[in-house]
Amino acid sequence: MLATFYRRFEEALHQEGIVTKSGWRTHAGQRFFYVSSALPASSLTERLMEAGERLTTGTKLKPECIYVRSGDDQHVYRFRFLVPSEKQFCCGNLCEDCFLLREKSPPQS
Repeated sequence: MLATFYRRFEEALHQEGIVTKSGWRTHAGQRFFYVSSALPASSLTERLMEAGERLTTGTKLKPECIYVRSGDDQHVYRFRFLVPSEKQFCCGNLCEDCFLLREKSPPQS
């Protein structure tokens, strides 16, 4: 499922003309997003986050975009869609996703 979000994210950036070339590389278990764009890194970071947020609207996923480095018109980011972990205990703060408020599934026999 996450692979679909990464593919749709990259397609949206190309369709909107934000990037001209892009690709994913994995180093030391981390996924990096290499992009070529005429935009400066600060503007590009904002546009990447906006595109990620549009894709995840209505889901629990959250985009995370961390600038790594630039060279000429190529920029490198650590971009990922974060999947929230479910709470396994009650912290006492009455959170909206409180463990105590979960619907209990009926016992299986």
